[in-house]
Amino acid sequence: MVVVFATPGSGFQVSANAGDAAAEFGNINPLYPSLFAPFSAQRLFTALDSNIVDVRFFVPGSATPALTDAFGAIFTDVDLANTTAIEYFDAGGGSLGTFFAPAAEGDETLSFVGVRFTEGAVISRARITSGNQALSGATPTGDVVVMDDFIYGEPVVPARVPEPSTLALVAAAAAAAGLRRRARR
Repeated sequence: MVVVFATPGSGFQVSANAGDAAAEFGNINPLYPSLFAPFSAQRLFTALDSNIVDVRFFVPGSATPALTDAFGAIFTDVDLANTTAIEYFDAGGGSLGTFFAPAAEGDETLSFVGVRFTEGAVISRARITSGNQALSGATPTGDVVVMDDFIYGEPVVPARVPEPSTLALVAAAAAAAGLRRRARR
């Protein structure tokens, strides 16, 4: 399954290797390396100019949407309860619920939120809210949070319904075959 990330912000950034100015987003703000720590070295992820990331799932090598029954993310430096969350959406766009990452006291801490739906519900997309403030060069006044690893369940491809033009073509072929049989008699 392919996972595609989008943001209403200006783009994404992946933190660089240790010793690089961009490690743990030190290029955005020199305070950030003291706040964030990776769960699995060395990469962290953030939206730029936003704290929102939308996640969609696709069949590899195609634009065919895929579904999954589970998705989760590891976050670093979740200071405030009920700010960092993942909202899950079904194939019809309806919300399956919003689930919050637990707050952890101190800097360079890790939190996880993830859900596996077991009653037949499937996820077509997820919206990640990382804290309540986008990363910036200013001193943080809210809860700045970045993402580390993502985990998701096996993909489920929705049943394909033939397009109306395909159905019309099949009906025309069946009608032509019926006329051909009558003409032979």
